[in-house]
Amino acid sequence: KLKASDPSTSDKFGHRVDIEGDYAIVGAYNKNSSTGAVYIFYRSGTSWAQQAKLNASDSEAGDAYSFSVDIDGDYAIVGALNEDPGGTSDAGSAYIYVRSGTSWSQQAKIQASDKEAGDNFGRGVTISGDYVAVGADNEDTTASNAGSVYIFKRNVNNWSSSSTFDNL
Repeated sequence: KLKASDPSTSDKFGHRVDIEGDYAIVGAYNKNSSTGAVYIFYRSGTSWAQQAKLNASDSEAGDAYSFSVDIDGDYAIVGALNEDPGGTSDAGSAYIYVRSGTSWSQQAKIQASDKEAGDNFGRGVTISGDYVAVGADNEDTTASNAGSVYIFKRNVNNWSSSSTFDNL
């Protein structure tokens, strides 16, 4: 049974979880007035221990950071569907982290190139190898709140929208 090192009322710890090998990632999107937090656990033998607690570099109340989480190898992605990138209310963002040894650091913050208020980019996230997919269920390019999924590709330490890549 995994628990946060700093539990408080209504954190929503465990709302989203993922496991990859010896690592587990757990979201608590309601922690600290919905600023949110992510906890990474490492398994050694039969025991699990918290290795890191992650927060967005630009967290604000109501962002719902960690509403969605995923982990793959040395990389993790965290969605913040209510984050206000560039002042665009609830457009949403996603944060990508990389592990070096036992430390996790933010490598990138990504967002939709066509962001609009209320899109909720980051409601769903997944990472696999050099690719991430981020859902924006209220995005309305084709119809009101029809939703979209954005694909990004990693090139060394930079993540770019893969719509510019061929042979996806």
